Amino acid sequence: TEVLHDVSLEVAAESCLAIVGESGSGKTTLARCVIGLHPSFEGAVLLDGAELPHAARRRSKEALRRVQYIFQNPYTALNPRKSIGEIIAEPLGHFFDLNRTDREGRVQEALHSVSLPGDSVSRYPDQLSGGERQRVAIARALVVEPDLLVCDEVTSSLDVSVQAIIIELLRRLQIERRLSMIFITHNLALVRSIAQTVAVLCDGKLVEVGSVDDVLDRPKASY
Repeated sequence: TEVLHDVSLEVAAESCLAIVGESGSGKTTLARCVIGLHPSFEGAVLLDGAELPHAARRRSKEALRRVQYIFQNPYTALNPRKSIGEIIAEPLGHFFDLNRTDREGRVQEALHSVSLPGDSVSRYPDQLSGGERQRVAIARALVVEPDLLVCDEVTSSLDVSVQAIIIELLRRLQIERRLSMIFITHNLALVRSIAQTVAVLCDGKLVEVGSVDDVLDRPKASY
């Protein structure tokens, strides 16, 4: 079944593109194509103008490092058998050749960046709240210093008050680290808080793309 049709988007450097749409509109499929977890698509994903292989396993180590993914559900995204320190350190082993001291320093820096205490390294996912788990997932993505962060409905399983904290955290990190970001959501209220550009998907097709103010305040499409 063809889920997406003629989708063409660009994410500007150091900016956030929000992709919005109802359930089943193709948002997560699009994200998985970008990250290389859904390789059976036609067309191309380009990073700085260079085409990436469709499948993540065929992409270079540097391309994998530069594009990181944060999953929707913080309750299933973290290995329950590993400590928080081990979870955050794991990608460092894939992408860098670091000694133990440097690796532990990077983990502590990542925890600090998402406002988690340093002693979190010895805790386990089941000892954390949903919001804290999502912070760990964000720290794991940031620890390898990516250029593009793909956030797939990262607040949908969190309470409203926690959603606001996570959005503010991502917004701060984007500015501080000069990140580009794809933020996927069905919640229009979140878009103004984090994105500069928004794309609206309906039944796998782009209905409208433009600045957040234009699309939300002066939409051209009736949908």
